Amino acid sequence: MQSQEANIDFYEKNYDIVGQWLVRPGDKVILGDMENRKCRFCGKQPQEVTFKKVAHAIPELLGNKSIVSSYECDTCNEGFGKGIENDLGNWSKPMRTLIRIRGKSGVPTLKKGGKAPGWRIEYDQSRLNVTANENDPIFEVDEENKTVTFKLRRDSYTPVAVLKAFMKIGVTLLPGDEIPNFIGLMAWIRDTDHSKAYLNKCPVIYAFQPGPMPNDFIAALVLRRKKTVTGYPYAFLVLGYGNEVFQVPLPSESHDAQMSGQSISIHPFPVPGHPDPARYGEPTRSVLDWMDSRVRKGEIMTMQMGYDSRVPMEIPTSDSA
Repeated sequence: MQSQEANIDFYEKNYDIVGQWLVRPGDKVILGDMENRKCRFCGKQPQEVTFKKVAHAIPELLGNKSIVSSYECDTCNEGFGKGIENDLGNWSKPMRTLIRIRGKSGVPTLKKGGKAPGWRIEYDQSRLNVTANENDPIFEVDEENKTVTFKLRRDSYTPVAVLKAFMKIGVTLLPGDEIPNFIGLMAWIRDTDHSKAYLNKCPVIYAFQPGPMPNDFIAALVLRRKKTVTGYPYAFLVLGYGNEVFQVPLPSESHDAQMSGQSISIHPFPVPGHPDPARYGEPTRSVLDWMDSRVRKGEIMTMQMGYDSRVPMEIPTSDSA
């Protein structure tokens, strides 16, 4: 594994940052010109479509309440929201609950009801409350190592739609003069038929930063290959919120075609990690493959959390007075 210094050196030599946003709730950033509006995705103008809705450059479900776009029409906004952003929400929901990411209606609640006793995980402003059924375990406690391992089921989602949702964020954040380099990618993102191939492979580098991290801070960067560099992907989106950081390629048909079929070695983008790595550990990385266009149902997400102490609690029953 490359060192942090090697990763920093790689990106300083080969890439420029053409967009950077570091925001918290209360910050306000408007992308584009609110007076001269044209949809970046369908190309239509106010004479053809409306621009009445707030278009979040990064979906609000990921905690973004700051960065909005002037160049996304209501029709495209609604289509993305009901389509690929819904898949993104279903894929990310269990983790967003555990790391306390506030969406439009606050931190999402996870629950399972029905006739049999269910379970529930919710955040009540100060702590994460877990109500579980011993006949339907959703976590395991390791008292010796003081860890709790959650095993939570994701709602149904289509992997390639999740990839498109992240790429849509990247395309939204791209400088306007770069858009002609991504016409094919934008058409594929908008296409609701996810079985249509555009890429053979598109690995997403995922980093998890352990320990208590701010749940109201979003970092987004768009990286573009330096003009004097060849042999590496043209552009990336790097998006971080809570404990998670995603590094997503933004393929350009005019700048990446010559690398088709080649094996390319890419350094992961350097992430800071927790200020106290001796206590919480270093960031861990993995590669996500979201090229599958088949709907996934019942997928289990595993997450391990540490604790300092356990406090027994008596849960009142319906017979208690």
